[in-house]
Amino acid sequence: MTEDAKTPKMTAGMRILLFASLAANLAVVGVVAGLYFNRPDMERGGPPRGRDFVFPYTHALDEDQRRELGRSLRGRIERQRDTRGDFLAEYRTAIETLRTEPFDPAAFAATLDRQGARAERRQEEGQQMLVEYVAGLSPEQRAVYAQRLEVKISEIGKRIRKNKP
Repeated sequence: MTEDAKTPKMTAGMRILLFASLAANLAVVGVVAGLYFNRPDMERGGPPRGRDFVFPYTHALDEDQRRELGRSLRGRIERQRDTRGDFLAEYRTAIETLRTEPFDPAAFAATLDRQGARAERRQEEGQQMLVEYVAGLSPEQRAVYAQRLEVKISEIGKRIRKNKP
């Protein structure tokens, strides 16, 4: 018997399942990396903008606390992945809409609205997780956290005053 005859072949269905699993895992890694690398630059001159308001709260956590909260958030994202559908599908819809002639601004706006609503739900979930995490801290841990938050807010205030014309 040759070596090829002994090795079972992978079925097409198993290849598709393996590829889909890999793609889903890469999507999760991409989301987490995007959250990490696209976080706002807290060294810039102005106050946090838009949804960035939460970053002083997370930056006031110590490194271990941020990691723990991040693991919880990734776990929640992972558990909801199947129930929330493919977030990239909305981008694909937007691309199709952009390429369609005549261009339908209402369809494009609806896609952006769905993406915005999804982002808002994620933000609300993240805020709820932060509240739950802080609620689990001891009074002493919360006092230390409040002190670190006060320092972060003071730093932001100094940067704003320094960069005002």
